[in-house]
Amino acid sequence: HADHIGSMSQIIDEYDIGEFYMPKVSSTSKTYENMIDSLNESNVSVFEAKAGVNIFNDEDMSIDILAPSSDSYEETNDYSAVIKITYGANSFLFCGDAETESETEMLFNCTDKLSAGVIKIGHHGSDSSTSEEFLSAVSPQYAVISCGAGNSYGHPHTEVLERLEKHGVETYRTDDYGDITISCGASGGFNVEYEDD
Repeated sequence: HADHIGSMSQIIDEYDIGEFYMPKVSSTSKTYENMIDSLNESNVSVFEAKAGVNIFNDEDMSIDILAPSSDSYEETNDYSAVIKITYGANSFLFCGDAETESETEMLFNCTDKLSAGVIKIGHHGSDSSTSEEFLSAVSPQYAVISCGAGNSYGHPHTEVLERLEKHGVETYRTDDYGDITISCGASGGFNVEYEDD
C-alpha cells in the first residue's frame, strides 16, 4: 500500500542496496509499479519476505521475519512483513499492517519469538490488529503507533488503546509526539526521544 511504500522507488534509486525483501503479493497501483521499475533498473537482489527468513545475524544482533506464514490471504494487510530486531538483551517488533489472521499464525508458529521490549503497533492502531492474545505474547514495555492527526480512519482505535493501557504499556503516538526514536544498548534499557510540540 502507498502509505508504506510511497517513497520506495526514490530510496531504491538513491541508495546502493544489496538485498531487498518483499512479500509475494502484487498490486496495480502506480506506487507499486514505480517500485518494481526501480528494482528492475537497479539490479537489486530481491528476496521473498516470509516467516522463517533471517536477514542478518551476528554476535550481538539478529533481524528475523516472523510473518507472513501463508501463501494467500483474503486481506492484503496480512501479507505484511513482520520483522523482529534483537540487539543483545533488547528487541523491537515491527508489525506493518498485519491483522488478526497473521497474528494468529504467529501465535501458533512462533510464540516463543514474539516477546519484545518495543512494538510498532500493527495497522496504525486499528482494532483489526493487536489482539489481546498477541499483545500478551509480545508483552512490550513500549508501543509506538504511527498515525496521522485527525485521520479519516479514526486510528488509533479506542479498543487498542484500552488494551495497551490494561497491559501497562507506555504508548507513544506520532499524532501526539511527532517523530519518535527509541534507542538502546545491547544490555541497557530503552531511551525514548520525540519532537517537541
